[in-house]
Amino acid sequence: MNQPLKIAHTSDVHLHDGPDAERVREAFVHVVDAVLDTQAQLFLIAGDLFDHTRIKGDIIDFVYEQLARVACPTVIIPGNHDCWEERSVLQRMDFRHAGHHVTLLDDPEGMRVEFPRLHATVWGRCMLDHAPSNRPMASAPPRTGSYWHIGMAHGLYVDSSESERSSLITAEEIEASGFDYLALGHVHVHRQMRHGHTLACYPGVPSAHLGTRDRGCMAIVELAPGKRARVTDHALGARAHKHEALVS
Repeated sequence: MNQPLKIAHTSDVHLHDGPDAERVREAFVHVVDAVLDTQAQLFLIAGDLFDHTRIKGDIIDFVYEQLARVACPTVIIPGNHDCWEERSVLQRMDFRHAGHHVTLLDDPEGMRVEFPRLHATVWGRCMLDHAPSNRPMASAPPRTGSYWHIGMAHGLYVDSSESERSSLITAEEIEASGFDYLALGHVHVHRQMRHGHTLACYPGVPSAHLGTRDRGCMAIVELAPGKRARVTDHALGARAHKHEALVS
């Protein structure tokens, strides 16, 4: 039987070197603080860690330093701002500088990593191009044994698959995946939705000025055997508070 698992989930950090760069860096520090404070066992970054491809070395070093503070397995996927292209900042990085606990899912066809100590697997696809032809949930694999079945996807959740928007994620795809939890990125507001067995969530953005709230936030996820997944809308910063919500 699965053991309980606590997951810290963020996306759309948008690290850059322009205006408000220090505020965005501080927000990512708060994210890492929350990973440590909540004693999360798994840390997911669901795309757009960086705002563009022209990131300089000091920001890369900053990311290595922050991720090195984390001891738990950490999984990253590219987003539409840091797509896996020839100029991509992610192609210039070696996350071993942060530690061997960090994994970048860099396969366009999808890649699954297994964490036996957590009794969990994590799957995600590497985004090559933010276009209507890109389907972040394509080729999502079935569950492996009794492990927690966790997915990551960066794209736009829609109720109808007939939309012509880019990088669509549909309700039907979420339900068919059978994931216990689907960590989403791309939309800058905290939102949860459940389809079939799967609870999916946009965690919101760490830096408040990039979102619609007066505070940054992320998601803290609790998986427990025999219970429905629960996500905490976890506020970031000095006056942070949290709001727990269970999607029915």
